[in-house]
Amino acid sequence: MALAGAVAGSGMIGLSLVWARWLYIPVFTWCAPGLGLGWTFASVATQQVIPPARAGEASGVVLTALIVLGAIALAAAASAITALTPETGPEQAYDTILRTGGGIILGASALATLISRRLVARGLVPPPRRN
Repeated sequence: MALAGAVAGSGMIGLSLVWARWLYIPVFTWCAPGLGLGWTFASVATQQVIPPARAGEASGVVLTALIVLGAIALAAAASAITALTPETGPEQAYDTILRTGGGIILGASALATLISRRLVARGLVPPPRRN
């Protein structure tokens, strides 16, 4: 999941650095799988730790959390773009939001990896299964 976040975050930062229109497609193609895999891995990881009898509830909670967090992020991005546009112009506002969002996602991925490794090292959680 952290790798998916790193792919998505780096793709968002990459989108903010694109200078030619034709580059948007390959850079967005890099970003999109990270976002999709993050969504998928969240669902799969939840199903691995929840008893089968409660899998439907867990799936609903994860889906609700992802949708609500996405809506909050979208509202925050729209508000920030609206606030930044008069001062910097729309292009600079978009780039700032992409860089900020990408940085947050990259930071969260790194933090999740560090926390996971520390919890495993202390024996508080089992190591991830490798299939």
